[in-house]
Amino acid sequence: MKKIVILLFCNLFFAFSFSQELRKPSEGKSMVYFTRISSAGFLINFKYFDGDKYLGKFNHGKFLAYECEPGKHLFWAKSENTDFLEAELEAGKTYIIDSEPQMGAFKAGVKLVPFDNDQNNYKNIKKYERKKSNILEAISGKKEYSISDDDLAEAKKDQEDLVKRSMEKYNKQKADGDVYTVLSINNSYISTP
Repeated sequence: MKKIVILLFCNLFFAFSFSQELRKPSEGKSMVYFTRISSAGFLINFKYFDGDKYLGKFNHGKFLAYECEPGKHLFWAKSENTDFLEAELEAGKTYIIDSEPQMGAFKAGVKLVPFDNDQNNYKNIKKYERKKSNILEAISGKKEYSISDDDLAEAKKDQEDLVKRSMEKYNKQKADGDVYTVLSINNSYISTP
């Protein structure tokens, strides 16, 4: 019984303290947080995209808060590999996508994993609590990645060929029947009233 009370107290503490750290999207917008909680391959930058839009790159210990239009999005990240995530976003909701490093031949690969805020979808509550705590701790660490408009415009030119090749790869694989991870409307972390 004592463990249950402690667990409930911790849940309430984390929910209250960390939910204050997450920015709510503007009216009619969605917010997507890209995190990287694992320190494996910590020096390797992962590049992040929304379809053909370059969002930036960062390594372990940082996060990116991206406000965007609701609706369908194709998020993807590039490292040694390219990983795609299809998303359906709803206005007023906040979503979290963790970038998990994967073993690569020369440098770390990347896998985009949407945070599922439903503890029933985890093997046990401890795994859910640990994942949630690590993600929210990374966001509250105030190490937000940001890029200036000038740097973003310059980087966009540098990324044009990569975007073209990656979008062609996605379209070909999709046509061949490949299935990608999906971030659905129900995967939101926070909904604004």
